[in-house]
Amino acid sequence: MIKDIIREHDKYNLRATEWDVRGNQKLSIELVQNLDDTLEAHEDLYYLCSNELGYKERAIDLKFSDDTYIFMNPLFNKRDDLVLSREHDRLSGKEYIIPRYSTVEIVFQDCLGSNKVVKLVKDAAIIMCQAMDTIDGIFASDYGLEILPEFDQATKEEQTEVIEAYLNSLQESYKKLDEELSNDKEVGDAWKAAKFTKAIADGSVELDNSNNELSNRKKKKIERFVKQIKQKANKLKFWRKK
Repeated sequence: MIKDIIREHDKYNLRATEWDVRGNQKLSIELVQNLDDTLEAHEDLYYLCSNELGYKERAIDLKFSDDTYIFMNPLFNKRDDLVLSREHDRLSGKEYIIPRYSTVEIVFQDCLGSNKVVKLVKDAAIIMCQAMDTIDGIFASDYGLEILPEFDQATKEEQTEVIEAYLNSLQESYKKLDEELSNDKEVGDAWKAAKFTKAIADGSVELDNSNNELSNRKKKKIERFVKQIKQKANKLKFWRKK
């Protein structure tokens, strides 16, 4: 069945959770059918996540040429070959530069609950990285470097300067957040286990299995640092109109 895709930020900004695929075959079949039908109905989309259709169970549907493939409970196993991807946010349509990996290995279950491993490279790997962000309730606007109109008019040197400042700011924000949350008794243990912004800084994702309320509090802290990143970028001369 073709379903409406949720486009409101606050309706699917929580991480979809792992679930018992083998013990819930009726739901597995429903997810496969609805994800496939909806993805095939949108030629402009290369992936679709279960939380975009309102499900809390974790599943991703990727489009490969004329076929689609379902990943139940997907997790990153390996990530290599870091690149900077220029892409559009699915909600706002704004363009961002985001660190992605062009080689990834994913562990997942198929629709019957059997464990699988697949290696994706180049565009397929980058699309999977985008899908993994979406299934975790993360948006390009949460940590990407927004491309303003002046960017394409800037020299290569100016573009490099801004990108380097952005990456350095991500590292700096991670250090500050690590120190703040490590000293916070309420969230310290969960932070040490998850290292959520380390995934943002360098792509080494360790999924947080704590409750969604705690994850949201951490995301609010991260968003404060993201604002600082953008403020720093805006101070660089090429962002200002001459």
